[in-house]
Amino acid sequence: MKFNPLFILPNLFTAGSIFLGVLSVVFASKGNFENACWLILFSMVLDGLDGRVARLTNTSSKFGVEFDSLADIVAFGVAPAFLLYFYIGIDYGRVGMSVPALFVILGAVRLARFNITSSSEPNFFIGLPIPSAAVVLMLWILIDLEYGLIETYGYEYMMLIGSFIISVLMVSNIRYPSFKKMQWNFKSFIAVILLLGIVFVKPQETLCVLMSGYVVYGVVRWIVIVAKMRLSTKSNQRSIDK
Repeated sequence: MKFNPLFILPNLFTAGSIFLGVLSVVFASKGNFENACWLILFSMVLDGLDGRVARLTNTSSKFGVEFDSLADIVAFGVAPAFLLYFYIGIDYGRVGMSVPALFVILGAVRLARFNITSSSEPNFFIGLPIPSAAVVLMLWILIDLEYGLIETYGYEYMMLIGSFIISVLMVSNIRYPSFKKMQWNFKSFIAVILLLGIVFVKPQETLCVLMSGYVVYGVVRWIVIVAKMRLSTKSNQRSIDK
């Protein structure tokens, strides 16, 4: 059987994602938090490219799928957890250690569930994807580095609580939109161009608003659906009583 050298290409992107995740941990441990944050974002870019490259080169494989999951644990589980710990958790004893640990554990559970289940809703993820959770966390830290919210408003408590909530959302049944099968047209192309322009001017702020809005959207959508279901149930019950 001939070895196809193209199989190496997507796995190089995956390996690069792991490498950047490890570098992020190293930078965070040395107090270089800004670089640690951006390395996680670049890991997300590589993570998005490996699957697309595999499909374009027709080199998708079970090995690649498993390798990608292991890479996600490092780049989007371990790296942001250490970033959170060295940035805030180190000053809060057991709580400061527990929240980052839970982030990694629940992120691993999220990936394991994703690997063994096939969703009947291809346009949605069940639970918050771990790359999104990692990027939201690092964007919060970037915003704090820019504006000093921790010292001004005691933002550290909110960040620890928010990190815990994000961890739980990863293993929830809340649906989050998937843009993998998004239908592109002229309007969406123009919207992306405008968005890139805004990101270029205010990268941290724009990305933080977008990603935080993505997290909140899933929760609000779930609340609305649950409320509608309860109202519908009550309405049906009243009809039966009559």
